[in-house]
Amino acid sequence: MSMTADSDATSSEARAAEAAAAATSHLRNAGEHLSQARDHLTVGVADAVNAGKDAAREAKAELDDKLEKLLDQGKDMLGQAEDLIRSRPWATFGVAFAAGYLIAKLTRRS
Repeated sequence: MSMTADSDATSSEARAAEAAAAATSHLRNAGEHLSQARDHLTVGVADAVNAGKDAAREAKAELDDKLEKLLDQGKDMLGQAEDLIRSRPWATFGVAFAAGYLIAKLTRRS
């Protein structure tokens, strides 16, 4: 082989080595970027899950309060109905009888 052929082969090998080193460097950088992206995504998902849990807790607390108020109102209404029945039993019986009669008339088929 001549001197030119040897130098061409050596420069080709050097270029191939440089290209391989550059490719390795790019792959390493890409791996680092992917790792950072994964970390950011993990943090974002965790934040979203925590925000969802907090919102669910707040909604549950609000619904529990509303349920408690509705139950209290229902108990109050039952108490008022009991008081009315005790204070005016004949009027209550008359209203109940009339309501039953009307319901029977409306639902009865000819």
